[in-house]
Amino acid sequence: MLKKKKLKFNFLFYDYETFGLNPKKDRIAQFACIRTDINLKIIESPIVLYCQLPNDYLPDPKSIIIHNISPYLVNFKGLKENKFAQYINKIFLYPNTCILGYNNINFDDEFSKFLFYRNFYDAYSWFWKNNNSRWDILNLVRVCYVLRPNGILWPKKNNIPIFNLQKIALLNNIIKHHNAHDALSDVYATISVTKLIKTKQPLLYEYFLKYRNKKEIIKIVNFAKIQILIHISNIYKNKNNNINCITPLFWHPKNKNILIVFNLIKNINSFLEMLKNKNQLNKENIFSYIKFINFSKSPLLMPINILKKIDIQRLNFNIMFYFNNFIKLKKNFFKIKKTIKLNLINFNQTYNETNIFNVDEQLYKNFFSNIDVCKFQQINNKNFININMNKNFFKDQRANILLLKYKARNFPFILNKIEQKQWHRYQKNIFNKKFLDNYILEIEKLLKNQLCKKKILVLQNLLKYTKYFYKQLI
Repeated sequence: MLKKKKLKFNFLFYDYETFGLNPKKDRIAQFACIRTDINLKIIESPIVLYCQLPNDYLPDPKSIIIHNISPYLVNFKGLKENKFAQYINKIFLYPNTCILGYNNINFDDEFSKFLFYRNFYDAYSWFWKNNNSRWDILNLVRVCYVLRPNGILWPKKNNIPIFNLQKIALLNNIIKHHNAHDALSDVYATISVTKLIKTKQPLLYEYFLKYRNKKEIIKIVNFAKIQILIHISNIYKNKNNNINCITPLFWHPKNKNILIVFNLIKNINSFLEMLKNKNQLNKENIFSYIKFINFSKSPLLMPINILKKIDIQRLNFNIMFYFNNFIKLKKNFFKIKKTIKLNLINFNQTYNETNIFNVDEQLYKNFFSNIDVCKFQQINNKNFININMNKNFFKDQRANILLLKYKARNFPFILNKIEQKQWHRYQKNIFNKKFLDNYILEIEKLLKNQLCKKKILVLQNLLKYTKYFYKQLI
């Protein structure tokens, strides 16, 4: 690690390989990171970590044959999840760090949040505390293709851009050998692609580096006038070049990070017709005309005049359609805005009652109280085992249930007899005969496919590992 006295701005490029795609349920297999200075020069040795599997989880078999990381490998080389979380939290909290990766905001960062949540670390402070921030190079790649593509070779299929890290790196000959789905290899490739854009399009690079922060992006939105803005996002799909026009309406009434906007690709006349027919005014119909833009995720928002004539032609972007739609919206703006605001009830996701089966997924249910957050520090104290904690140690019931799971996963030897019975019942409920039979059947089906020796071996290891669970719990 760097010495504490060096507090200059730095980038921390990182990547995960995971045992599935769902950050709420699935677990991390491998972590890798490299720290660079502002000029993308590597300033510290790479770090690679593995995370042991908890005793209440089995990997998605399809993920295993993508990265070829077996349960035996992570359990032999890895840290228990509480130590893994502690190590990464420390790395992330180094001051003046911009934490970034390739599709990290929608994928890796979500795994980080749920990792910290399960292990009693603040799920959010790592990307703002100590003057820290985050960025996503996939977003930079998308906006570079849309606005300033010159100097970079772009992989395409049927004339549709493919924003695949490996393909971009290899096509531009900026990394000779890229071992896709190895965390460290992906980190090196991400740094190389970032350098490529910085070299070929320095003004665009500096602009979007500045506008990664919420404080800067928010300046683009001006509620004093009715605006038409460019929004670049994967929600509009590659075939549309990830670009769309929107008009800001209002901030989410319960989450001030979220801007609610009108999607100008939707026909205004259809919305006005819907206003006349009150029966059609329901949440589902209204949602089809709007988008939710989360400002904590560094959205790509910009004035429409950033598009040059040559870009409009190259992208086959029907700007006149958007302008005409915007004019109609402008004439009816306050009526449309009022209707959306009145009919958009119950923004919040609904959650079932918290229990031992769903608590790992309930990070976003609400924020923890300051009292509970202070107690989190006790959990991560070296003397944690000696602290007297009853079943209502925390105010928030989620944390009390998480505490049982935390102890069972990381310190099973400290469980009392009641807790041991609770945990055993929970494990038997998850790994029941039907589940394990279907899981084994899925592995055996994959083994019938034409696979290389390495993938066959890793699946056989998973099968062996699973049958161990089967004997232990049934």
